Amino acid sequence: MKILLRCLWCGDEFKKPRYEYNKALRRGHFSFYCCKPHSQAHHAIKNARRCEHCDTPMPKKAANRFCGRECITASRNHPEKPCTMCGLFFRPKSSRTVYCSRPCADKAHSIRMLGTGNSHYKDGTSYSKWFKETRPLIFERDKDACVVCSTPFQPITYERNGAPAQKSNLIVHHIDEDPANNRVENLLLLCASCHLVHHKSAVTPYPWFAEYTRQASESMTSKWKATATSLLTAYSSTTA
Repeated sequence: MKILLRCLWCGDEFKKPRYEYNKALRRGHFSFYCCKPHSQAHHAIKNARRCEHCDTPMPKKAANRFCGRECITASRNHPEKPCTMCGLFFRPKSSRTVYCSRPCADKAHSIRMLGTGNSHYKDGTSYSKWFKETRPLIFERDKDACVVCSTPFQPITYERNGAPAQKSNLIVHHIDEDPANNRVENLLLLCASCHLVHHKSAVTPYPWFAEYTRQASESMTSKWKATATSLLTAYSSTTA
């Protein structure tokens, strides 16, 4: 004779001989399963160590106190404090956390790297600053357009540190591919497509770049040339 039972793991009904059922009760077993794998699966969870924060079973993790990183963080009851960048109060993940988010951390790092905070700072001169000050001269000389296909300048709006910002659709390209060499003869304007064609080609289809920049720079006004010469003198040490 068989008795109808319900599996404690999957919930399905199954039949078990009455003598086996009675034997299990006499041994103090009150949980029944339709098959051995379901019995093993349930016992693995039932006897597993539980997370100290959320009480979730952790099979095969007897040495762990928490089930994951979120519970580890939540278990640390650090008091709220203000973000040193934006002033917003937040609950830090550790006692050393000083920023409420990655954007705030990135913004603070950018500020620290300006001027004397940068390990590469040398008397206020650097090739990146030289490039930044020379860039407007290149746009003026090349008439705000790609020197290959004449694509005109167009501002592109994007988001930076949570605020709208703008950048150019044109790229100031280094002919010798040395970012430290920011002489006007080494720089020219390219659109993204022409810039990609140049770099992806085994041999550049634009071998006339150097001759173009030399002639274009020579044809500029004396004021433009004086500005370019002044920048070269100020930043000549950065090419050493």
